[in-house]
Amino acid sequence: MPQSMESLSLEAVTKELPEIQQLDHEDVKQNEARLTGRLVRSNIGNAKLGGLEKDLDLTQSEYQWSLSIFYFGYVIFDLPSNIIMRRWRPSYWFGILMCAWGAVATAMAACRNFTGLAIARFLLGTFEAGFFPGVIYFMSLWYTRKEYARRVGFFWSFGSLAGAFGGLIAYGISQIPTHTVATWQWLFIIEGAPSVLLSVLAAWYLPNKPEEAKFLTDEERKFAVRRLAEDAGVANDHSWSWKQVASVFSDWKTYVYMAIYILGSIAVQGVTLFLPSIIAGMGEWSLPVAQALTTPPYVLAFVSVIAIGYSSDKFFERALHLVAVNLVSFAGFTILMFVSYDNVVAHYAGACLVTMAVYSNVTVKVAWFNNNFGGLTRRAVASAAIVAVGTIGGAIGGQIYFDPPHYFAGSMIAFACMVAQTILVIGLRITLARENKRRDQLSPEAKEQEIFAYGGVDLAGDRHPDYRYVL
Repeated sequence: MPQSMESLSLEAVTKELPEIQQLDHEDVKQNEARLTGRLVRSNIGNAKLGGLEKDLDLTQSEYQWSLSIFYFGYVIFDLPSNIIMRRWRPSYWFGILMCAWGAVATAMAACRNFTGLAIARFLLGTFEAGFFPGVIYFMSLWYTRKEYARRVGFFWSFGSLAGAFGGLIAYGISQIPTHTVATWQWLFIIEGAPSVLLSVLAAWYLPNKPEEAKFLTDEERKFAVRRLAEDAGVANDHSWSWKQVASVFSDWKTYVYMAIYILGSIAVQGVTLFLPSIIAGMGEWSLPVAQALTTPPYVLAFVSVIAIGYSSDKFFERALHLVAVNLVSFAGFTILMFVSYDNVVAHYAGACLVTMAVYSNVTVKVAWFNNNFGGLTRRAVASAAIVAVGTIGGAIGGQIYFDPPHYFAGSMIAFACMVAQTILVIGLRITLARENKRRDQLSPEAKEQEIFAYGGVDLAGDRHPDYRYVL
């Protein structure tokens, strides 16, 4: 190194340390897991077109419940999973979860009726529950608040990429002869098995925290810890207590972010689960072609998620970025609802806009709530609680597209949810900005009183008077 670390600013040292600057190297394994996880979660939409509904003799109501029951497992096990991750080794826990959901996804090929499918989908949700909130928390152990959105965007973008691959894989699988194994069974087997294999790699390869990163030198590890501590400021707390867990549920922000997450989840999961059916209803093409046509919207979503994450970090702003992507969703849903159904090109463009917007929405809202909870325990618990309750929106999203082939009611409900979310986002931004200004004006004595009221620095976290919320 050309200079001593102690004589450099954080920005300068980052430029001198490619290992720190490129910690994205660790994201690759998480993104591989995200790719396989997203495939096994949403492949039921492709499986429907591959004959699942017919072979299992499902009614429309049973099929919709097989979509929604997945999220019940999510809601129940999100929080316990993140508490385990906070107290144990994330690498081992990620590996266990991946292996379990991969095994269940593969076994879904053996389902013979609605009961078996519903049980399998519930177990799939149970084992996948801890993965997304776990990664949200895990990535905050490595990156500063100004770096977080583009990293979580890179991770989440692989969900949309999985949607693109899902359509292509489904198209390829549809060409396999089905004398002994049906198309939908091949989907579950081929998309579920890789998760089991990758789980071993994740458990062995992922470092648990910067202090244990073997690809860094001792000096680099110390710097990685120091830069995160400086970014966290007064909220740099690594302790654990059940009082800290409870403090998340007495914080009004938790419930606002839950509402924001629920409303967005209704739209993103509804679109994800029904996009193959929506596209199939647009034209006269065959089902394999409809499978393949789900690829372009997800490719565009992949690009937009990365772009919006980069922009959000560059300007260190969250709420207005959320509003911007929601405006794109308004345009897409409006096209799907009100443009003549004979205009297939316009409707397909609307589907692309909607997919881009609802996926980009997730990146920004996750970065926003993660940035605004200080202390490792409060952040881990808040991430899990918000995603757990917010995932109720996923269960609702599985029910809103009930009026084929054009799904006007589904698009209208999703549109209304995005409008309501936008109103909440604007209101929360105004409230947090006022709170930051109020804290700027507090006297030292008033600050001490507030810290005492919250039970001390360990319990105050982001509510500490010297902490400033990201807008």
